[in-house]
Amino acid sequence: MKVKICGITRAEDARMAIEYGADALGFVHELSSPRALEDEAAKWIGDLPPFVIKVAVFGRVDRAPAKSFYDFTQGVEWDVLPEAAPKRIHVLRLRKGQKANDFVMQTVNSGALLLDAFREEAYGGTGHTVDWDLAAEIVQRSVRPVILAGGLNASNVQEAVRRVRPYAVDVSSGVERAAGIKDWEKMREFIELAKSA
Repeated sequence: MKVKICGITRAEDARMAIEYGADALGFVHELSSPRALEDEAAKWIGDLPPFVIKVAVFGRVDRAPAKSFYDFTQGVEWDVLPEAAPKRIHVLRLRKGQKANDFVMQTVNSGALLLDAFREEAYGGTGHTVDWDLAAEIVQRSVRPVILAGGLNASNVQEAVRRVRPYAVDVSSGVERAAGIKDWEKMREFIELAKSA
């Protein structure tokens, strides 16, 4: 199981996530998020070790990431598309009562899908879980890798992995002390549990 730690705002948190075995790190550039990084404040991202995937995270992708060190761009709405479609992670925000068929046509022109819970107040990072049965059906039907997000933490990640069988899991608020400030013990535990599920 691959693990993405999202909403990283500090170099020390990024380095600890890598040390604990994270496969990908998410850096939020959605200005409405409490975890948003300003482009100039993120220079240290380029100094992180190689062989960990770096993702520029947006709600609405209205501009290209300012730095060239990102491997993927993630977004819900796309005003600007990455030059290469496989470099795109398309977020599907799941609402109660929806069916897998509702998402069949939304999976084009992306390298991977990320499933998160729909909330009016924010694009992500709200701590709300998705319907795992719906998520599992989307995983079964998708021809692209599916990343499961939405309310994951150390207490539920193993059950989520067993029920949904995603390509990877994504966590933000579930490993935090405060918005954008990671709890290292929670990160370590989450990564270990996810990878052993």
